[in-house]
Amino acid sequence: MLLVLAKVLISPILLATSTFAVQRYGALVGGLLLGLPLVSGPVSILLFAQYGQHFAVHAAHGTLLGFVAAGAFCCSYSCVSPKRPWWQSLMVAYAAFFASAALLSLLHVTFGWALALVAVALASFAFTISAPRKTAAIPAPGKRVLASRMVLAGSMVLLITSVARFLGPEASGFLAPLPVLAAIMAASSQRHGGSDAVQGLLRGAVFGSWGGAAFFAVVILMAGQVEPAVMYATAAFVSIATELVAMRVQSPDGRERRPADPLVNLPAVLVTSMPRSIR
Repeated sequence: MLLVLAKVLISPILLATSTFAVQRYGALVGGLLLGLPLVSGPVSILLFAQYGQHFAVHAAHGTLLGFVAAGAFCCSYSCVSPKRPWWQSLMVAYAAFFASAALLSLLHVTFGWALALVAVALASFAFTISAPRKTAAIPAPGKRVLASRMVLAGSMVLLITSVARFLGPEASGFLAPLPVLAAIMAASSQRHGGSDAVQGLLRGAVFGSWGGAAFFAVVILMAGQVEPAVMYATAAFVSIATELVAMRVQSPDGRERRPADPLVNLPAVLVTSMPRSIR
């Protein structure tokens, strides 16, 4: 029962946190939070709990490469969105994701080479997406819209973990970073904030994916060496630390920051972005 509740609740709460972060701190910071393993992290924990260490580690290898496909999604969407409506941008971006995932699934490389590939690819994608010329205001979503997003996020985690045994660890790992949350936020940002809002959100998401990659690198390196709780706690800590570095790289001169300066303390952003009902 607790496992089912975890599947249904963890990612929706994290999605709500990112949504409120976008409203309070802007698209760039919201995108950076989206780069964290908001779905893939809970999926990994649940796969470990359901199928054991061996399955979760193999899935983590797939997820690590899957972040490259997620970066291709963000880069494709940002390139298409200035000239096309949101639904066409989504079609092109998802085509790029699945094409990249299919090609990456054919690679059989060591962990070191995989990590190097992910780092280079994410850096290339991040600097391909141009920084927004201005900060675009994005209206807060209605309660029904937010609720539907949360249901979709929870359903995605439930689906991946439910069919993981049939798909196998690597395929499940590749699907874990499927940009469901980023797609929802990007489409909403494009509709309400225009191209600048999308560029800021997706640029931040790609930079933030360094944190997601760091999370799974720690899982792969520490699996079997320490207790699972220690492993995932360490992975979360390293992920947030990497996210802080990504924030500084993304905005080295501070031009994108708001007066509240959320780049100084990511945990504070996470907490203050939560709606009061889930704190």
